[in-house]
Amino acid sequence: MCQFYICWHKLPLPYVQNSIDHIAAACHAHGVTEAVICPGSRNAPLAIAFVRSGLFTCLSVADERSAGFIALGKSSALKKPVVLLCTSGSAVANFYPAVLEAYYQKVPLIVITADRPSALIDQWDGQTIRQENIFGSHVLGFWQTPETYDDTVPFGEITSEAIEKSIEKLAGPVHINIPLKEPFYPSPEHVFTAKWEVVENPSIKKKPADFDSSILEGKRVLILRGMNTEYPGSLPQGLAVYEDPLSQGDSLDTVSELLFMSKEEEKLKGYQPEILLTEGTAILSKSLKQFLRRYKPIQHFHFSQEGEFADPFDSSPKLVEGFLLEALLKSSAKVDAEYVERLLEDSRICREVRNEVLNQPRWNEFTAISECIKRLPSNARIHAANSMAIRYVAYCEPQKNGHALYSNRGTSGIDGCVSTALGFQSIDAGSNYLFIGDIAFFYDSNAFWNALAKLPLKVILINNGGGGIFRMIDGPAQQPECREFFASAHERNAQDLCKNLGVTYFRATNSSELYDGMEALNNNAGAAVLEIVTYSEENQLFFNQFKSLFNGI
Repeated sequence: MCQFYICWHKLPLPYVQNSIDHIAAACHAHGVTEAVICPGSRNAPLAIAFVRSGLFTCLSVADERSAGFIALGKSSALKKPVVLLCTSGSAVANFYPAVLEAYYQKVPLIVITADRPSALIDQWDGQTIRQENIFGSHVLGFWQTPETYDDTVPFGEITSEAIEKSIEKLAGPVHINIPLKEPFYPSPEHVFTAKWEVVENPSIKKKPADFDSSILEGKRVLILRGMNTEYPGSLPQGLAVYEDPLSQGDSLDTVSELLFMSKEEEKLKGYQPEILLTEGTAILSKSLKQFLRRYKPIQHFHFSQEGEFADPFDSSPKLVEGFLLEALLKSSAKVDAEYVERLLEDSRICREVRNEVLNQPRWNEFTAISECIKRLPSNARIHAANSMAIRYVAYCEPQKNGHALYSNRGTSGIDGCVSTALGFQSIDAGSNYLFIGDIAFFYDSNAFWNALAKLPLKVILINNGGGGIFRMIDGPAQQPECREFFASAHERNAQDLCKNLGVTYFRATNSSELYDGMEALNNNAGAAVLEIVTYSEENQLFFNQFKSLFNGI
């Protein structure tokens, strides 16, 4: 055993660090500037390479789950890849939720994980699991570096190939796994000297769209823009356009999802399109999804330059390789103007009804969120957590007032909502506000347990004593187990937690306190939480009444 120990430690250590340094050099050559690093031992050469190079803004985050979402937020704000780095074992598994979200949001993450040598896998060694292809089909590619370090080139080549894959037409996360033998700590005097050059691939010509717009002539045409819309600007006027709140579209005349909350058969039949044109991916509105599944279009064309394709409405769409905006701008066809006018006029009426009911002097989480949105600074970035928060915010249509809206709707989980918003705020110097429910906030409160806690993210925390969405859904709401096993009922507040985290805290239990709280929140220089305390019974009653208002429109 002694001989083995001596030979093991006589490995040419400088080669190990030099090879790992080429990973960082390749990242820099591809324009990567940010690295989120989770402390560990096995990944020491990687952490040292990125930090000691001086080429990256490096952030240390102890909680790997939170770190993954922070990197996701950074990449979303930068619109380019971010490195996410951890040690071996369970640390890798904790990246999985963020990898899933990045995959479905098409956000480029360069996930780099340290690993034990292959000979130690399944040999009862600590922090050793089967890391090869651990993220399965939820990454765009998996690469493993050599277990010898005398040649630095493969380390740069693998990294370069992975980064290029992450930013192809269909962007997303990639995984590089690096088996490392001890000893892996270089000399404190080790100097980063690695360099890497990127050989640019020749540009690929885009395929023209093969869509004959003449079929739109005289037809009832509905246009739907989902998440990840490739051209997020305005579409031509004179069309019936529904823009998902996360599409970042800014068309002037748009269809409201409130239309599709109606239960009147004849009214809904009148909204049925003959032709549906879609772009982007998923949509938030359940009412619209249910409508299109029931009142299917005769023809459905899905536009995608990336070739991404799905059939969410069971309407057998045809894929058009191109941009919807380009096709519409080239078109001279005149759609059914009466159909467009009907949808837009009914949408206008629905919005008037919405505004009227949300201006009522009733204290509940929906009206509170509406009042908060009215008091945001111009061009604020809104981040909405999943469950009811994103739905309430979407009904208010803040994008109509110039507010960009973001949410983790790739997999729609509550994990990582705070971390993602903080990661975004670390890149974006604008006013960022997070609307979030109590369960999601407490679940991800570790997000503030790092240097990002000093950033000026403003959190509007809706505390209704549990997962309010389960009280809104008929199924779980009717079960005797709802309070404990669905809604996760509790009696906690965030005051002491904020004090412990060094985050400024405000509280509102009525409209007057809300107005004062929003003013204080807006004027606060650092991170701050405004906790809005509401009551689940009133929230449920008001929301049910709200939904029923659109039956007679």
